[in-house]
Amino acid sequence: RFLCIISSLFRLSPLPEAMIQGLLRAWMHGVTDSLKFKEPLVFLLTSSTIRRNTLMCAILNGLIFLGSYYLLGGVILPILRFILTFQPLQFLSPTQGDILEDNLGEAKKLEDATTAFLTETVFFWLYQIFWLLPVYATSRILSLIWYQAIVDATYKLLPQPKLMRRVQQVAFISENIYYFFLTVGLYIQMMLANCIPFIGPGICFMHVCWLYALYSFDYRWDKQGGQLLSRLHYFEERWAYFLGFGFPLAVVTTWSPSLVAYGLYALTAPVFIMLAITANPVQHVSEDRAVESSAISRLPIYTMPKMFANYVAFCCFGGARGASRHESSDE
Repeated sequence: RFLCIISSLFRLSPLPEAMIQGLLRAWMHGVTDSLKFKEPLVFLLTSSTIRRNTLMCAILNGLIFLGSYYLLGGVILPILRFILTFQPLQFLSPTQGDILEDNLGEAKKLEDATTAFLTETVFFWLYQIFWLLPVYATSRILSLIWYQAIVDATYKLLPQPKLMRRVQQVAFISENIYYFFLTVGLYIQMMLANCIPFIGPGICFMHVCWLYALYSFDYRWDKQGGQLLSRLHYFEERWAYFLGFGFPLAVVTTWSPSLVAYGLYALTAPVFIMLAITANPVQHVSEDRAVESSAISRLPIYTMPKMFANYVAFCCFGGARGASRHESSDE
């Protein structure tokens, strides 16, 4: 029923039973591929480069970043509260406040509790600004370097044909800028979808799955070469598979605080990137039925993000030529 609702939102024809079974098989194939931890384990045991970079990711993102986050709430703030109040901080209701006005001793406790609460709040934000955010920024930069090193080392272990290399630096920079705008557009689409009554959270969760799958496979596609919009076309044709591939990580991170969600992703990203390199994305529609089922075989996930990216490129760079080039390559 949920798939039928999604198809109606995208103005798709009703889904036959065979199509639903194909979608479920492709989704399950994606979930299975994302849980094949044997192959990343083999890579870890084989390559010292992969071991070293994965270990550094674990130390920075797991021990330092996530450790610092939970150290604040689990150790530092409780100790600070104990020092300031000598008792656990309790929030008082308005009726309790009225009673305490007639009791100077209790009013002093309330004043101490308020002071402790304000002190905790100030310390919390100072800790976030001067420690967690710098660690977060450092993690974003170093993790990208380590991920790329892991990808390069992984490909050296595989019997791969000669990889396509980018030769035009200007085109490479232009495509990455466009990709950034496209990702922003996808996030906007996700937030707008979350506002839809009843089914909004479900559609938002699907976007999270697709984002994690896109982040994992992006390193593989960049190594193999090819144009950005060709990759997006490939992604849309196999949307059910990628929905399944990103599902396990989305389940772990979706309902976590944003910083914790990032830390968990950054910690596990090396494994999912290696899984993406060896994965075999499947279509949920057989090639002989792809034409007659084209309405659902390719889900237009990136239609609105591409419109947003083209518009931003046009406004920022007078990018009519750039936008038209991307559109023409998509055709």
